[in-house]
Amino acid sequence: MKEFFANLTLARLIILISIPGSIYLGWAGYEGQNELEEMRRNMSMRVPNLLREIQEVAKLNTKLEKDIKGDQYIGKDSLESYVRYCAGHPQVGIGEVAFTPGSDRGQGGVIDKRLTIRPNDAKRAFTHSAIAAFAYRLEADSNQVKVTNIQYRLLGKGIKNDDIPEDTWTFDITITNRVKESENG
Repeated sequence: MKEFFANLTLARLIILISIPGSIYLGWAGYEGQNELEEMRRNMSMRVPNLLREIQEVAKLNTKLEKDIKGDQYIGKDSLESYVRYCAGHPQVGIGEVAFTPGSDRGQGGVIDKRLTIRPNDAKRAFTHSAIAAFAYRLEADSNQVKVTNIQYRLLGKGIKNDDIPEDTWTFDITITNRVKESENG
């Protein structure tokens, strides 16, 4: 053994160290190749399904974004603030309104929030077109709010059967917002 170390030169030492190193590198490469093949197999089986799922979720997301785009109710704190926004709209001009809230509990954890809207001043008159514009605005600016009842009352007294009344009306409008019970807050 002494002779072996006595004749050991730097070149021989490098060769001796390289043999186990090359054996280890060969084994690590083989293991890495097996792991790579397994990953490729898994990828070829799972990626197409995953891509399909991503596409479906993206389409659903796009549809939902289109549904809520421009929905003014989503940006408001409450149903009352949304109604005030619609009443003050430049094309409506109803102004201040009063509310009477109500709700009905439906099946499957659904609650119908109702809100009856009337003018703050009971003697203030509106035209048919202003009331219709208000009802339209309530539904047009949100997919979540539906007008479920409108009652017109003619303002003015002493109208005879043969008289054509002026276009002076007051109103009660009932709107409904259907929510899940957990969102009712």
